[in-house]
Amino acid sequence: MMRTLPEELIYNLIDFARGMGRREERINSFKESQFISQNQAHIRYGKGNVTKWVKAGIVKKYKDADGKLRSGVRYDVLELESAAFKCNYMKDLSPLAKAEMKEIISTSN
Repeated sequence: MMRTLPEELIYNLIDFARGMGRREERINSFKESQFISQNQAHIRYGKGNVTKWVKAGIVKKYKDADGKLRSGVRYDVLELESAAFKCNYMKDLSPLAKAEMKEIISTSN
């Protein structure tokens, strides 16, 4: 069965993909760091969200093993951005687009 997504959602997806591509290019050209600290991730995305995403396997936790008693933890910026988009893509939609998406989701189950 073929379903059509609301036009607004398609535009949001395109904007997100374009932004992620630009961010990946900045990371590849060393203008931006690929990783942020656990503290920064918790500040930007919320500690509960980051913990939930790690447990769900959406985001990977990288530990710095430098021989110290306490090692640092880092997260990949692109993974965090992707997880945040997946969790919030409907929040920014208009009420009409939200209703269309809810109908699509409810009829596909």
